[in-house]
Formats: sequence, C-alpha cells, structure tokens
Amino acid sequence: MKESEVRRIINSYSRRTSGHPFNDYGNNIKIRVNDDCLIYECRIKTQYENRDVERKSRPYRGWDVAPQKYFSAHDISAWSYKLRTPEDFVDRETVLEIEGSANVSSCSPCRGSGNFTCYTCNGKGKSICSTCGGNYSNLTCSSCDGEGKIRCSQCNGQGLVECSKCHGKGSYEEQIQKYVIKYDYNRQKNVGGYEWVTEKITCRLCGGRGGNLCRTCNGRGRYTCKRCDGRGSVTCPDCTKGLLICKSCSGEGKLACRICEGAGSNESRFVVNRSLFHDVRRGFVCDKRVRKFAETHEIPYTGTDFHAKKKALTGELFPENVRCSSKLAELLSKTEPESGIILFQEATVLHVDSTVVEYDFNGSSYGGIICNDVFYPNGSPIEEWAANLVDSAEKKLKTGSSVKTLQMLEQAENAGADHNIIRSLRDKALKKLGNLQDAGVSLAFWFVVLAISPIVFNFYSKLNPVAPWAIVTNNPNWKFTDFVPVCQTFIFLVMAVAMRFVCRPDSRSGNRNYSSIWTYFIKGFFSYLLASLACLVSLLLVNYLGLSIVTTFIFGIVFLIIALVISLAVLMVRWIVQLF
Repeated sequence: MKESEVRRIINSYSRRTSGHPFNDYGNNIKIRVNDDCLIYECRIKTQYENRDVERKSRPYRGWDVAPQKYFSAHDISAWSYKLRTPEDFVDRETVLEIEGSANVSSCSPCRGSGNFTCYTCNGKGKSICSTCGGNYSNLTCSSCDGEGKIRCSQCNGQGLVECSKCHGKGSYEEQIQKYVIKYDYNRQKNVGGYEWVTEKITCRLCGGRGGNLCRTCNGRGRYTCKRCDGRGSVTCPDCTKGLLICKSCSGEGKLACRICEGAGSNESRFVVNRSLFHDVRRGFVCDKRVRKFAETHEIPYTGTDFHAKKKALTGELFPENVRCSSKLAELLSKTEPESGIILFQEATVLHVDSTVVEYDFNGSSYGGIICNDVFYPNGSPIEEWAANLVDSAEKKLKTGSSVKTLQMLEQAENAGADHNIIRSLRDKALKKLGNLQDAGVSLAFWFVVLAISPIVFNFYSKLNPVAPWAIVTNNPNWKFTDFVPVCQTFIFLVMAVAMRFVCRPDSRSGNRNYSSIWTYFIKGFFSYLLASLACLVSLLLVNYLGLSIVTTFIFGIVFLIIALVISLAVLMVRWIVQLF
C-alpha cells in the first residue's frame, strides 16, 4: 500500500475520536513496515441428522387401525425410512408415525368410561341456591325490603315539597301602605294618614300549607317499587327454579378424563423423532502478525476463493492453496458426530486484503493493521495518551480532586480508553462528591438544630401571630397555651429531621460543570437550609390560620402517650427483675 494511503487512513482513525491532541498525526509519522498480506478464513458448515424411536399415546376415537406388526422398539430401524432432506442449514424437528405399530387399549385411569364423577357437585350436576335457599320465586326485594313501596326521597315521605316563596311557613311578611288614624295631642283631635306597615300575608303559591304537592309521588309520600312492581318479592337472579348448575361439569355430573379426553380408550404407537441441527467450524490461514486480529474482529471479506457443497466432503479440498487445504482437512476431522449422521457439508474459503503497518512517532514505535480502509491500532499515541490520562485521573482521585478526575475521565472516554476502567473510577469520584455534598447537608442540619430552633422558641415565647378570626389561640384563659413555644419548636425539629433524610445527595448525578469540589459542599448546605426555611414558613402559615392550638393539643397528647409508654416499660422491667 502506498505511504500516502497509509497516512490518510491513520488520519481518519485520529478523527474518529476527540479530546486528544493528535489530530491528523499520520502526516508526522515515519513508516518503518508496510507489508501487504492476505487473511484467509476457512469454514466447514455441517448439517447433522439424529433419529430415535419413541412410543406415544393419544385418545382413540374409532378410526381404522392397521394390524400390529411391531411390538417393540427394537423391531423398528429408524434409519430405514426415507425422509426428504432439506438443503438449508436450519434446525428443525419432525415426527414420523410407524404404520403397523398401533395398539388400542382401554384407558386405565377412568377404566374405559371416559369420565369421572364431578368432585364439586358429587355427580348431582345441580345444587340448592344459597341466595334464595330454593325459594326462587319469593325472594324479598332488596330495593323496598319487601314492602312494595319506596319512600319518596324528593319530599322525604311527606307528600309536600317546601314552598320556595314562604319556605314552608305558609305565610310571609310584606310592607304595605295603610290608612292609620292617630290622636294628635297638640291639636287635641284624631288625625289620619297613610303609613308603611308590615303585615303577615298568607302565601298564595302554596295556599298557606307551607308546601306544594310532590310531583314524584303525587303527594302520597311513597311510590311503587319498580323492581318488584309493588309485590315485595322478586325471582332469584342467580338460579333456575331454586337450583344452581355446577360450573365444573356444566350440570352433567361428570368430568371428562384428561388422559383419553372422554374417548374411553387410547391408541399407542411407535414414532420416529427426527432432529436436524448444524454446526459451523472456522479456521484462519494468515500471517501470525494478523492472526489475533482476524480471530477477534468481524471482518467483511472481499472475495471467495473456494466453495463446495456435497453430501460428505472428502479428499483434498482447495488444492490450489496448500495451507488452506490443510486447514480445511483439519476442520473436517472435527466434524464427526457423537450420534446420528452427516447429511451434507459446505466448505468455503474467504479472503480479505490487509496491511501490517509499523511506524515511529515522537520517538516511540507503534503498529496496527489496515483492513478495508480502516485502521485497527495495536498501540497508538492516542491509546497511550488516553491510558496516561486515566492513570493521572486515578492519582487525582487519591488526592481528593474529584471534579478534575471527572473532567479527565470524560476526555479519556472520548479518546477511546477502556470503558470498564473509566466506569469504575467515575463511580468512585461521584461517591466522594456525594459524601462531600452530604457533609454540607449535615452541617446545615446542625446549624438549623442548634441556631434556628432556639430562635423559633424565643419567637413563639413572645409572639404567636395569628389571623384576626383565630385570635383565640392567644387567649390566656387556655391553660395549655404555655406549651405553644415548646410545641412549635418540637414540630419544627421533627420537620428538620425529616428533611435530613429527604435531602440525600445524588452520587450518580456528577455534574461535571462545577469548577470546584466546594461547589458540591455549598450546594448540599444551601439545599438543606432552603428546605428547612420552607418548612418554617409553612409552619408560620399554619399558625397564622389559627391551627397552633390544634398542634399544641396534639403535642400534649403525644407527650402523654410517650410518658405512659415509658412508665409501662419501667414497670415491665421491674417485674422481670423481680422474677429472677
């Protein structure tokens, strides 16, 4: 291969990865070895066949059966039967029934009857209905409880619906102008005039009854039950004339035998089971420098030098190439089956052009193989740089620089370093960053417990802000209002402890955009601090709505329960000590 082509292909390899400083480094290499060689792959594909004789049974349903000639499997030669041989390499199984081997016999489990007594109904096929107890036609109606009438829900059984104008009172007050005569003391005589007066007027809409006739029940307060048509009884929906048909046997009282499927007898005969399976054996004939490459890579071969498909391959195959012929003979010697026979075989020899390249770059020697215009390195500056970067990342991790380690591992991964090593180091780095974030959360937790909670207690000792409609919570007549500061502080501490378990660092996130490991610490600190402050604001809002008296009462009950449990535990311990 021309050196210009080698450099072009190595440059393409350098562009397949990123993050390294060796782009187009093929222009700066010194080629020492540039040898073209052929890789031959020899394949032997073999189709095998295996046969065995087996006795199988099936229900007998009266078809014609040939006279029995074979009474034992030893009387049948499985290989004496000619079967069509497929020409493909596909695994399959077929079954051939042997004529003259059938034997019909009575079914033993059911003794030739073809069925068993149903175990559910004990052969009766029906049972008395549990819903109606056999009295299927006089089942009490569940809608009206046997009364035949249903109380009207519209008027609540009164027959009248409340009047919308007088609201059930029968009358209403109304202001009217009325001529009123009064005595005028100044004039010393009666004086008349019109004034607005309030009088009670009988409701014209309901005629003073306070309600109107209910249209649902026509004023009767009850209406006929539609389910039973007023009879008070219905026919049982679960049964037929008080009897239930058995679901297991469909009312027949018998269950079909599972062995003979109700036929009462079985037919047993010999069958030949035929199984086809194939096997592919591969071998390589090539320069020892490219053998490992050929064995570990899926190579798209460019040419076929030899192909033969016969019933059985024998003799010298592909005599034009002695080495390939010897390899094919070696593969053929390994195709003898442990059981069965060989149906046919296929031999193929494929080849592909490859080039072994060795070169110097920056005072170091490297090599690789070019196949189908793709460079497969066997050590390269990029691989060496990525491996060194991984080693440096591991050292950085030991010194505590987890963020820098993640950045270096990302570069190494883009350059094609070993993914398993990178995954292991990345997990360790993320775990360290997670521990640092957890330390920030812990610091914020103790800051809240030791610094914020006393402030909360002092605040509630002097002031308990509530809405105007809930001022009762500050009423000094409540004897347990002294517990408000203790209660609210206790609730805040409970919320703080709960948030400690909620604010867990995600060690898998690994945000690699952080510039310093202390960013993780600060993130953990402020995330917990903001969460606890949100809890405090929600607690203040609850108290503002006037629920502090409720929370205080609950806290008092909890305190009494805890004291009771401790007292019982002490008494139990004393009782156990006295026993011993």
